[in-house]
Amino acid sequence: MLKSERLKEILQAVSTQKFVTVDELAKVLDVSNMTIRRDLNELAKSDKILRVHGGAQLISDQSKTEKSYKQKREIHGKEKIEIAKRACNLIQENESIYVGPGTTLELMVANLKLKHLRIVTNSLPVFEAARNNMNDYDLIMIGGSYRRISGAFLGALANAELKTMSFSIGFVGVNGIKNNALTTANLEEGQTEGIGLDHSQMKFVVADNSKLNHSDFHQFYDLNDVDGLITNRGIDPEVEKHYSQYTTVYK
Repeated sequence: MLKSERLKEILQAVSTQKFVTVDELAKVLDVSNMTIRRDLNELAKSDKILRVHGGAQLISDQSKTEKSYKQKREIHGKEKIEIAKRACNLIQENESIYVGPGTTLELMVANLKLKHLRIVTNSLPVFEAARNNMNDYDLIMIGGSYRRISGAFLGALANAELKTMSFSIGFVGVNGIKNNALTTANLEEGQTEGIGLDHSQMKFVVADNSKLNHSDFHQFYDLNDVDGLITNRGIDPEVEKHYSQYTTVYK
């Protein structure tokens, strides 16, 4: 079977079943799993499918509206906990850290075991998670215009405050990463996160593997300019290799 015919068969399968696995496609098309992974990555790069762990799913199956932080808490919970604990290991005692909005970052600050930290955030849910941590951290809440859907404070006031500060490490979440582009749903929220990263000596982005090869409305930062992408162990080897050309992948 020609490659063009194989790609058409894959698209038809994804369109009909909404989700297909690499194993299923390899068996039906009588090719290796590696060949199917290459085909899926090619289709994902052209925005014809959404690449997910173990297979692919229909892009139109994804919600076109941004989910609230409460809804996001229910998605990929196991992966987020894994990533959050890995991120905790990058932090050392007595550091000042910037933590942007995101449910994985809520879990990160909730799981911190260090005794002495300064945590600065513009996310109300992250602030609450840090406040409820058993350790008595020095917490700073950045003010600004409140965006209810994400629980983040942003805009001119938030940006001005962040520009006066310096951090040992900055952590941000994303709605999607496509090649070198870190993307989010809201321009102002992305701008505020970008300033937090700019004022951090070390910069990290946290994203479970479902966010990879997927983009949202606004590109707010370049993956080449961060020190690491922290993701879960379920990342496809070829996807990991692709993103390793932009930054260090921690999994």
